[in-house]
Amino acid sequence: MSLDHPPHAMAPNAADTQAGDTVIWSHAAFCSVALPVRASRGAWQRETGPASVRIEPGSIDDMVPSGRILRLSMIHICDAAFRANSQVVELGKDRALLAATLGIDPKTRDLTDQWQRLQAARLIWSGDGTGEISVFDARSRRRPGDLGWRSGVRLSAKFLSSLVDHAVALDRRVVRKLSATPAALDAYGWITMSLCRTAVGQIVTMPWDDLLRRFGTASQDIAEFRSSFEAVLRLVFEAESSIDLAVSDDGVSVRRAEPVQNSIAAKGTMPMEPDHHLSNADGMAQCERQPVLPTVTSVAAVAPPAAQDPAPVPSERSPPERQPVATSAAVDRITQDSVSLPRHLTGLAQVIWLRRGHGEENILVGVTPGPRFEAERLTVLAVEPMVLQVSGGLHERDFEHVAPWVMTNRDVIDDFWEGLITSMAELTRRVRKAPAQGWR
Repeated sequence: MSLDHPPHAMAPNAADTQAGDTVIWSHAAFCSVALPVRASRGAWQRETGPASVRIEPGSIDDMVPSGRILRLSMIHICDAAFRANSQVVELGKDRALLAATLGIDPKTRDLTDQWQRLQAARLIWSGDGTGEISVFDARSRRRPGDLGWRSGVRLSAKFLSSLVDHAVALDRRVVRKLSATPAALDAYGWITMSLCRTAVGQIVTMPWDDLLRRFGTASQDIAEFRSSFEAVLRLVFEAESSIDLAVSDDGVSVRRAEPVQNSIAAKGTMPMEPDHHLSNADGMAQCERQPVLPTVTSVAAVAPPAAQDPAPVPSERSPPERQPVATSAAVDRITQDSVSLPRHLTGLAQVIWLRRGHGEENILVGVTPGPRFEAERLTVLAVEPMVLQVSGGLHERDFEHVAPWVMTNRDVIDDFWEGLITSMAELTRRVRKAPAQGWR
């Protein structure tokens, strides 16, 4: 798949238009390469084969726009123009309104300077075989000595036409989560553009040297760039649950994550409690509460649950319709002793089970291959003095992924064990995804 010639985008559907807080539209030009991270004087340009983005400041001695304000501004400009099919885009009649539009603190030090640099600059994009396209209409650009606040920009007719063909639908919530880190916004845009027309399971791979040209700096070698890029990929993966990432010596591979099958609370003598929807991805994740893990008094004495006292097995049904996140503290409160963490929340292939300790000394974690609690397929891990497999049969390859996750989330595991985490919202907010290499 060539990323220099991204597939044509489709116009927003009715759901996108109505749920305007869900999708925000960008241009493939700004998803293909990293824009300037730091301000510099004179023209700036990045080329990747036939594609390029060039920024020329208002005058030869001026600074080019850069950083997160440049990225957020271009995303919001593209979104407003694409939705209205209009060359004229207004983002804010004053500094405070601009900050609100971009989702940043109005006290941000360089907000005004960056906005004025952008309005004065000439942005040129090429890459679809039609030659260079100026992003802004020359008649609307700020001139030297231009005083007062200007609330918007005017796009060129050619760029607006190009935007219709090369729009990329980003998740507004993910953009908001990553907005403080320009490199993470760059990586998220590239991943989304790469997967915009791929099926679930289809893999897109980009070699390290290509990634370096697109997102690195002139001073970085492959090793230094790889280290920094892997760090921002972790930020993207934590913010976006619908993707899978793999990092190898060959490069970075991305694919759409497999849909997660939700299940409901277990049947049994205990009354069923309401489904608790987590705040991760604004209500998309559900943490299923299930039977407790086996209670042990000694690591050496751990054994699977007795056959004559089987754990109840949850019935399965189609995933429930998406519901708003519960706002009532009473509804959100965790009342059972055990919870399971869905795979898209942990980044693991298995389901993790946390339980209350009730004063026990040995902190335990359960692992099952799927969301169904099956005692005969349960693996119990002890987390001290290191992660140890004390019952069950987790494959060594799987253990190498689960153990780093456990160490990364020790604070969450400990606090849940001690009963310090009492709400679903807090639990899902604090869970971090697996840091191990490979698909995660």
